[in-house]
Amino acid sequence: KGLFITADGQEKALGEVLEMAPAIALVKGAIQQVTEWREITGNHRNLQPDVQGLQDYSEAAEGLQKSAMLLSAPDGVGIVSPQTVMLQGNKALYAQSHGEVHVAASKRMALNASHAISLLAQTEGVRLVSGKGPFELESHADTLSVTALKDITVQTTQGHLQLTAKNGITLACGGAYIRLTPDGQIEVHGPDLISLKGRHVLDGPVSQDFPLPDLPRSSNQLNNDLPQKICKECLLRAQDSAAGFIPR
Repeated sequence: KGLFITADGQEKALGEVLEMAPAIALVKGAIQQVTEWREITGNHRNLQPDVQGLQDYSEAAEGLQKSAMLLSAPDGVGIVSPQTVMLQGNKALYAQSHGEVHVAASKRMALNASHAISLLAQTEGVRLVSGKGPFELESHADTLSVTALKDITVQTTQGHLQLTAKNGITLACGGAYIRLTPDGQIEVHGPDLISLKGRHVLDGPVSQDFPLPDLPRSSNQLNNDLPQKICKECLLRAQDSAAGFIPR
């Protein structure tokens, strides 16, 4: 039913024709690795990997019970081409290593997902660097959160740091806070001493606008914003006038 291609050695060709034990052991090791990462990611409240697709493949490949293919070689497997190489799975795609994984591109790299993307480094941290060009983080339809157990440092070595918001800014610690309200008020409140040192200049009111960018929205967000009910009277009028669009 299936196909097994192997370079595993069989001394004097005395082994079973369908000797899959070394290869299946590696497949089961991959399942164990994903299972362990399910627990780790769950502890960190991160997206948990799905192991079911790998388990289904293991059952199909072991003993070639179904139309599955397994390729095994003890000293390595290479797939190279001067043109395109494609890996595609309608259910799941797993790329795993007990050592290191290296992904490189001479030009550009794109990572896209319809639902979610998660990254987790368990012990040595995460580092994202833009060697040249802007570094941008955007959330186009929801919140953006930055949380740390210890210090958070924001610095610019040669530029200006600007913090703007549409509905207010609050700086708070120890029960005291400074709040900038949407209508231009500045509130300085505290449960204890408020100390102001330096030269003071108090002039009349003044303001400055800081325009905020319009964020793009994907097609599924636009569709979700449309009301689900169609106006019956509007439908009849559209039929009479042969209009191409029906108001909702």
